[in-house]
Amino acid sequence: MKTSKILYLAIALFLIQFNFAFAQSTDSATVVSVETFEKMAKKKKNAVLDVRTPEEMAEGHLINAQNFDFLDESFPQKIESLNKNKTYLLYCRSGKRTAKAGALMKAAGFKNVYMLEGGITAWTEEGKPIEK
Repeated sequence: MKTSKILYLAIALFLIQFNFAFAQSTDSATVVSVETFEKMAKKKKNAVLDVRTPEEMAEGHLINAQNFDFLDESFPQKIESLNKNKTYLLYCRSGKRTAKAGALMKAAGFKNVYMLEGGITAWTEEGKPIEK
């Protein structure tokens, strides 16, 4: 009896993990390392979006980044002006807002959305350049 309960619990946990992993891969931005993000950002056809507030961006941002403030209530309308087939590279301070912004963009029909793992914090910790 005890073994069957443990087995059921293990199966339930596996299914929860599987569903969570599947949902993340299809419903949100793809998380990429600092190195991969940097390589992708160098391609002129890709757009880098800073989803922090304008005040945060003024403190320092990635080179050629455009500001699309996720906390601005008009964020959903602003992203509608973007080409949904283009590749977008998103970042914020640590990655929390980026994950939400990326999920919103994917739900809106954007095909290629990537997020910087660890945000600009990870970027600067690796000594990558920013501009003010």
